[in-house]
Amino acid sequence: MIPITLKSYQQTALDTLTAFARLAAVKGPAAAYRELAGHAYHAGAFGEVPCVCLRIPTGGGKTVMAAHAVPLLARAWCATDAPVAVWLVPSDAIRAQTLGALQTPGHPYREALAEVYGQGLQVCALEDVAQIAPPDWGRRAVVVVATIQSFRIEDAGQRNVYSFSEGFERHFKGADSQALASLHGLPDALVTPEDAARDATGVLAGFVGQPRWSLANWLALHQPIVIVDEAHNAKTDKSFTALQRLNPSFIVELTATPIPAKTNVLYHVSAQELAAEDMIKLPIVLAEHPEGWPAAVFAAVQTQRQLEAEALKDEAAGHGYVRPIVLFQAQNVGDEMPPEKLRDYLVETLKLPESQIAIATGTLRGLADIQLAARDCPVRYVITVQALREGWDCPFAYVLCSLQKLTSAPAVEQLLGRVLRMPYARKRGRPALERAYAHVCAAEFGQAARALADRLIDHMGFEALDVASMIAAQAALQWSDGSESNRNQTTASQAQIATNFELVAATPQLLALPGMQAQDIAGVPRLVATRHIGAEAEALLLAQVRGAKKQEQVRGQVVQHNALVAAQTAPSARGVPFAPLPTLGYRIAQQAPLWPLEREAVLEAVELDLLTPQAVQLPGFRVVQESDVFEIGMDGERIALRRTGGAQMPMDYASSSIDAQTLVGWLDQSLFKSAHLAGLTQGERRTYLAAVVNHQLHTCGVPLVVLAQARFQLARAIENHVADLWRGAAQRAFQQKVLGDEGWLVEPDWAHPHVFMPGRYPASAASRYGGRWRFEKHYFPVLADLKDGGQEFQCAQLIDRHPQVRHWVRNLDTAPCGFGLPTSRGRFYADFVAELVDGRVALLEFKGLLQHDPYELEKRQVGELWARTSGGRAVFGWLTIDGLAQQLDAALR
Repeated sequence: MIPITLKSYQQTALDTLTAFARLAAVKGPAAAYRELAGHAYHAGAFGEVPCVCLRIPTGGGKTVMAAHAVPLLARAWCATDAPVAVWLVPSDAIRAQTLGALQTPGHPYREALAEVYGQGLQVCALEDVAQIAPPDWGRRAVVVVATIQSFRIEDAGQRNVYSFSEGFERHFKGADSQALASLHGLPDALVTPEDAARDATGVLAGFVGQPRWSLANWLALHQPIVIVDEAHNAKTDKSFTALQRLNPSFIVELTATPIPAKTNVLYHVSAQELAAEDMIKLPIVLAEHPEGWPAAVFAAVQTQRQLEAEALKDEAAGHGYVRPIVLFQAQNVGDEMPPEKLRDYLVETLKLPESQIAIATGTLRGLADIQLAARDCPVRYVITVQALREGWDCPFAYVLCSLQKLTSAPAVEQLLGRVLRMPYARKRGRPALERAYAHVCAAEFGQAARALADRLIDHMGFEALDVASMIAAQAALQWSDGSESNRNQTTASQAQIATNFELVAATPQLLALPGMQAQDIAGVPRLVATRHIGAEAEALLLAQVRGAKKQEQVRGQVVQHNALVAAQTAPSARGVPFAPLPTLGYRIAQQAPLWPLEREAVLEAVELDLLTPQAVQLPGFRVVQESDVFEIGMDGERIALRRTGGAQMPMDYASSSIDAQTLVGWLDQSLFKSAHLAGLTQGERRTYLAAVVNHQLHTCGVPLVVLAQARFQLARAIENHVADLWRGAAQRAFQQKVLGDEGWLVEPDWAHPHVFMPGRYPASAASRYGGRWRFEKHYFPVLADLKDGGQEFQCAQLIDRHPQVRHWVRNLDTAPCGFGLPTSRGRFYADFVAELVDGRVALLEFKGLLQHDPYELEKRQVGELWARTSGGRAVFGWLTIDGLAQQLDAALR
C-alpha cells in the first residue's frame, strides 16, 4: 500500500496541535487556547486536562490525522517514547475497521505510528489489553481501540472494563504505590462495600477502598492520550464521566460537526482547503428535475455514461482507472419507487444490464464481497434508501440521485459524502472528473441549492462560506478536454439563486430594493431575494420577525443566500482567467540557462561549521534545579520537570546507569529527519550532537540523568538553534547572490508563471472574511485571512474600488496556491495580488508594523527586483497606512 503524504491542511492542523501542547505545558490549556484560537476555552468536565478539537469536514481524512497526532502529543505533551493511547470510535463497525487498519503492516494509519515506534508498537482491542506483559507498558507504544460505549454506563459494575479481574493481578501487584494512589480521585475506581457484598467469591472483601484490578484502572494508571472520533456524539454527562474514569493526560476530539458551546475547536478545515488538496470534488453540479423522478433517474444515467467516457480518456492520458458510479437514493417500501422497483425500471425501461446494478439496504446486501474498485467489477449503479453500512467505501462514487426530497431525505449526507470524495485523493486530468454531481427532484434550483446547502452545513461540517464554492447549477457543466485554455476560458451561464423569507407585510422599503419581490408560494406570502442582501435589506428583513431565535434563523438564511450568490458572481466562478504572474529565475552567466530561484539554490552555496563554540552552545536552553524539581528554560519559557518513575522512562532514561553515548544515539534517531540536519552524514550528525551533550554536561554542569529526562526539550532546542544558524548564513548568501551587484543575473521567468485557478484557493475556515462589506472584484468567492475592519481591511477596500484594478486576490501564504517570491527564509507572499485593466500584474504588500525589520527590508528589495526586471509588465507596491490611497495610486499608475 502506498504511504499517505499528509496534505498541507492536515500538516497545518497537526502543527497547531503540537504548538498548543507545547504552549499549554508552559501557560496551561486555557491561556494556550486563547492565544492560538483567539477566544475563550471551555474547561468543562476535564479541568486542567487539555481537551481540544480538530474540526475536519466529511472527506478530510481525520483518521490518518489521529494516527499522526499520537506520536506528536507523546513528545510535545507527555515527553515519552512509549505512550499509551485510547482510541474511541462511535460504533463497532468503525472499531473493527480502524483496528484492522492500525494492525495491518503497510497501511497508512499504522505506518504513521510504526515510522516512529517501529517494532515497539502494540495495537490491540480491549479484550487483549491484559495479554500485554507488565514490563512492556512504558517501554512500548500501546494503542487500544474501542467504542466509547464500552466505557459509557451509569453503573460501572455492569461493564467488564470496570470489573475486578484477576487477569490484571500481575499488572497491579507491580504497580507503583504512588501511581495507585492517584486512582482514588477517579469516578468508580475503588472497590465499594456494595461490590464486596455482591461478590459471591469473597475475593473483594479484602479490597474495599482500594483500586479495582480492572482494565479501565490499568489504562487510567498510564494517563493515556485519548482520541475521540465523531466527538459530537460524546458530549453527554455519561460520556464525560467515562472519559474521566480513564484519567486522560490529553484529549483530542475529531468531528465534522462539533457542538459549539461544549467544544474547543483548535483548527477548522474548510471546503476550499479540501478541494485544493484533491480530497473532495468541487463544485457539486446540481440539477433539479421538477418533472419528477423519471427525469432525474434518466439524467443520472446519462451523466454516468458521459463521465465514463471522460474516464476512459483520462486513463489513456495516464491518470489512472476510475469507473464512475451513481448512488441512487430510492423511496421507502410502500412508496412509488422502492429499491427493487427502481432496479426493474433501470433494467426494463432504461435497458441497463442487471449486472451493473446493486442494491444495498438493511435487508438486501447486494454489495457484500464486491470490490467496487476492481477492474472486472461491472457495478455502475448502487441503490439504497437510507444509510449504507458504516465503513463502506465507494471510491468511484460520482453521482447522487435522490428520488426523495432533500429537505426530508434521511441520511442523504452520508451518500453525498461518498460522492464528494476524490478517487485516491489525486487530481484528475479532466475537469468533469473533478466535480461531483447531484440530480434531485425539486421545483427550482434555488430550492434544491438551499436544501443541499442545509445538509452540507448542518450535518457534514461545512459552513455557509464553504457553500460559496461548493454548489453550481447544471448549466455550469462543461465536457472539455481538460486543457488549460479550456479551464480558463469556459464561461458558463448560471441559474438564478432565489431564497424565500417568511413575510408579515411586504413593506414598500423592502420591495424597492433590487432583487426583492413578494410572491405567494403554496398559499403563503413570501419575500423572494435573488441578489446579494446588503445591510439595509437585512435590517428590514429582521424587522419582519419577532424573537431572538427567529431573527438568528433569518441571519443564517442571509449568510447562506449571499454565499450562493457569491459562488455565481465571482470572476473565478464565471470562468474569467487571471493573468499569469512570472516567477523569478537566475543565471550564473549571461548565456547560462535560466534556473528557478529558490532558497535551496542559495543554500547550496552556504557552508556551515557546526563544531564552532557558537554552534555547540544552546543560548535558549537552561536547566535550574529547585529541590527535586528541575525547570527547563527554553527561549524565556520555563517547563517543570519532576522526578519520574522508571516505568515511564524507557531505556533507563531515569536511571543513573545511562551514558552520554546512549543519549546521543536517541538524539540522532529523533533529529535525523530534521530539515536542518538531514544533509549531514550520520557520523557528522553524531559528532555535532556529542559536542552539544558534552557542553551541557561539562560546561553547563547539567547532570546526565536530568539531561536525559529533558531529552525532548533538548532535541527541540538543538533543532531551533541549528535553524537559526542556517537562517543567518542563508541571509548573508542571499544578499550576496540575489540582491548584490556582483551576484547572479536575476530575471522574471515568464515561461513558468504562477496561475490562479478556479477551485484552488484553500482559505482556512478560521481566517476567512465574514464581514458585511461586499468586495465586488475579488477573484474567488471567499477571502482568506482578512478581518472585518482594521488597516488591512481599509487597504483591501481601496484595491477593490480602484479604477485600475480588474480583479484581485487576497494572497495565500502557502504554495502552490499562493504566489510567493523567494527570500533567504523561504518565500515572501505579498498581501494582495491584482490584475490591472491594462494587463499588468501587481504585488501589493501592506505594512502596519515592523517596517524596518531587516527581513522586511529584504522582502521589499525582492519585490522591487521582481517589478524592476519585468519590462514594465509588473508593479510592486509597499504600502503603509499614512497616505495609503496616494501610495496605491502611485504604485498602480
